[in-house]
Amino acid sequence: MTQQFRTQQEIKAINDFGQIFSDQIYSATLVAATETTLTVPGGGVMGGMSSYAGSNANNKVRAVIHTDLAVWVSVDLVADVPSGASFVKDTSELIPAGAEKAYTLNVGQVLSFFSKAATTPSISVAFYALSS
Repeated sequence: MTQQFRTQQEIKAINDFGQIFSDQIYSATLVAATETTLTVPGGGVMGGMSSYAGSNANNKVRAVIHTDLAVWVSVDLVADVPSGASFVKDTSELIPAGAEKAYTLNVGQVLSFFSKAATTPSISVAFYALSS
């Protein structure tokens, strides 16, 4: 991974405005009501990411996710759509339609995406290396 995420003081890292275009972008159109996974990449050629845990390794990334329709996401667990009218502890978080969400992750972690029945959202995930 070659592009480092730049935290900008004026926006408090709330969004990715002004970022360098990532060289690690993945996209998919989900199949309705079917889990789709994406493993956080590592081992970039130009020095950003490495799955090696040595002193010079940097295995933290910022994953910036965009979606055109609502999607549920989970990290290292199976994402699912909640059911029922009662609140229960869950492992998935909703990313609303047209929204952007950013997570700090480690190389090798797995993002799991899930959509409601009869919806096929398109998702884009851009990864940026984070300084330790």
